[in-house]
Amino acid sequence: MNIHDLQEYDSIPRPDRRTMKFIDELRQFTPDRPAAGPRISVPESELLPETARESLKRHFPLGTDGIPLKICRNEAMKEEAFLLEITETELKITAASPAGVRYGIYELEEQLAAGRKGRFERTPFIRHRITRSCFSPNSRPPLYLDELADDIDYYPEAYLDRLAHERMNGVWITLYLNEMPVSGFPERGEAAGRKLKKLQNVVDRCARYGIRCYVFMSEPRPFDGDWMDFTKSDLEKYPELGGHQEENRIYFCTSSPAGQAYLAEGVEYIFSRVRGLGGLINIMCLENSYPCALRHMYPHIRKCNCPRCSSRSAGELFSEMARVMSGAMKKHQPDAEFFGFFYVAFHMPGEPENDAMREIASAWPPDDYLMYNCETGGSVQHFGKTRIIEDYSLSQPGPSEFWLELAGRAKKMAAKIQTGCSHGDASVPYVPVPGILYDRYAGLLKAGCSAVMQCWYFGANPGLMNRAAGRLSFLPFPETKEQFLCEIAEPVWKGNADRAAAAYECFRKSASNFPEVIGFKWFGPLHHQAVFPWHLTPAGLPLAPSYTQALPINSGDMIGECCDYLYTPAEIRELMKRMDEFWQHGVEILRQAASTPEQKREAGLAEAIGIQIAGTKRWFEFYKLRDELIFRNMDRKEAMRSLIDEEISSVERLSELCEKDPRLGYHAEVENYLFYPAKLKARAELLKKVRDEELPALDCRVESIVRWTRGINPIPVPRERNAVWRELDRVPYRIFHDDENLVFQFRQAGRTEITLDFMPAITRKVIRIELQYNRWDHESDFLPGTELRRKGDVTEIRFSRSFFDDFRPLKTAPYFFNLSTPKASLSPRHDFAPRLRPAPVNPSDLLPLVWQE
Repeated sequence: MNIHDLQEYDSIPRPDRRTMKFIDELRQFTPDRPAAGPRISVPESELLPETARESLKRHFPLGTDGIPLKICRNEAMKEEAFLLEITETELKITAASPAGVRYGIYELEEQLAAGRKGRFERTPFIRHRITRSCFSPNSRPPLYLDELADDIDYYPEAYLDRLAHERMNGVWITLYLNEMPVSGFPERGEAAGRKLKKLQNVVDRCARYGIRCYVFMSEPRPFDGDWMDFTKSDLEKYPELGGHQEENRIYFCTSSPAGQAYLAEGVEYIFSRVRGLGGLINIMCLENSYPCALRHMYPHIRKCNCPRCSSRSAGELFSEMARVMSGAMKKHQPDAEFFGFFYVAFHMPGEPENDAMREIASAWPPDDYLMYNCETGGSVQHFGKTRIIEDYSLSQPGPSEFWLELAGRAKKMAAKIQTGCSHGDASVPYVPVPGILYDRYAGLLKAGCSAVMQCWYFGANPGLMNRAAGRLSFLPFPETKEQFLCEIAEPVWKGNADRAAAAYECFRKSASNFPEVIGFKWFGPLHHQAVFPWHLTPAGLPLAPSYTQALPINSGDMIGECCDYLYTPAEIRELMKRMDEFWQHGVEILRQAASTPEQKREAGLAEAIGIQIAGTKRWFEFYKLRDELIFRNMDRKEAMRSLIDEEISSVERLSELCEKDPRLGYHAEVENYLFYPAKLKARAELLKKVRDEELPALDCRVESIVRWTRGINPIPVPRERNAVWRELDRVPYRIFHDDENLVFQFRQAGRTEITLDFMPAITRKVIRIELQYNRWDHESDFLPGTELRRKGDVTEIRFSRSFFDDFRPLKTAPYFFNLSTPKASLSPRHDFAPRLRPAPVNPSDLLPLVWQE
């Protein structure tokens, strides 16, 4: 694929946020007029919220000659609980407060629509059900859009009504303490008044629907000068705010009186001016939050050197932070809740940070919530191996054993989950797997959980999964999963609810085969493989992350970046095959059952996800065939042509589905579409060029291919006895093998920082290992097939030949590497832009190595 075609493809503009049709849909009430149904006589009652009355009016004709609705108070009932009784001659709702009556009204609408009578009692066990606007901006780079800084209404009345019907009672909205004028920083408050005024307006309008707003932040920030962080001049002015110091960052000290005052004043400024807030959700560390306490989570990597915090424990420091921020909040709004959120994407069994987290949970203030990722640290069995779940998951239910252990220590435990979609596929409004939510909420109920943050920036779209989470948050809990799936399917699928439930079970089985590796989430092809160029000639170009516009727009052919080394290429292809088979079976069930416009849209959503899964399966198969063609000289052109034909048809079909359903392709964290008709149509044309022009002309003898298949002037790797010592920037090194391992050996590596970049074959993820004089590269301890050894002044990095053979297209193919220090490198480096996790190594910079028998 030539550079001109790629540049043109890169330049296709994304849709304008101001004209996104799915947002217009959220502004429309559903239904917008009464359906045929019983006439209801609605009384005047202080217990009946006005918005609930208006909802009844949209669902049924009202009049004094209708079936009487009685509303009764029972103060012994819990907040939001209700008892609904439906007979031929009377409707009755009993509750302690307007909150319970509201949900009783919504239940009444649903049961009457289904033609059911009887007694329906509901009591929430998840008291806090917190989501967000599915199209609110992120309030962070690269676009710097802020929902409190513009005049756009991210919570239109119809949308709030829908969230309330789905039993959501909270939304989170981002603020930064950096924007609040506190003592010492009075100049910061320029935009605070305008933002807090809009926040108050949102709070008031949400309250009409029984929804409370929670301030979301990630504090305290470090002194590194990045966006919304402290600057070095701030530190010069107030040195007592600074704590632990590293080469490029100074942490915030929460042990100092000045540090605690800063946190308290900022929180007080917000909660003293915006009335009726639900509470505060604060990411306690990482995600731009850098208190000294963070270093107490990872002392095995680098110890805290703050003179005040270094002698204290993680439990002391984090619980103190919680008390300071919670106390400042409750000083002005005593009923508000504080959530200390520990976002931990990675869980390694046996690591010291797990003990630190246990200590934190035990020390956590009893009146505040400790929140932790529900699924992180769980496990799944694939191919007889235990795979640890990293970050969020909507393929495995959780709660993880580690979450349950923390819940057993903290008095008030909250779960951070993904409801509609997760990092596995966030370019659709939701993935219809309510059966996974059933298992998850059953676990949360058993553990005594009472609060759930249901989404990150993505995963908040209204619809099936929100409704499922809302229903599962109330008791009585559905007795069986089968009963629940039919119940949740019925509002849309009516008499075909049992068939929809069967499809949902197919989708759950499909999702259970999702590869549980972080790269398949953050860089996963399911999100946007539909617009990936397919490179017939090895390009060595990186994968585009799914979560931001800041980095490469279009993905290259480094497919190993999304798989890491936790699954072999063959295992990934097998998992995608299983996912595809189960999912397509479910799609066919829905296709045959769909007759109404709403049913056809749901079937179309499932079909679109099926296209993503099948396309991802083809993507891996395409590069397998490419390897067989260029490395083994196997005749694979016809098979590749067939794959391309299938992909073109699928992409064209996905474009049609996007025209019908504007929700498809939108990724809320990206704040725009990952795929959309213009891009999909252009992608189809690129594929046709590959099929009609590049494939027939492919010559595997050209240098651009030979450099990867055999290497240009490859460096031979001898046995140890024949290995010669060389120097790079005064550091002696040599490379050899011992039949089983490829070994890089260094003497006196402590003289400077040594970076080794290693790629077992083209398209595989580059492994970067840094040897530093002052600390061990601890992440290297978790690299499969890799071992670090130190003895005296000799350091060895060993790569297992037998392990990496499963990731190589041919045993005789070259390996690739580079060595560098801050001052020198064997091959000049032209690194790509940094991304989360994959090293920014440009494979074209790497030198070939050939094993010498």
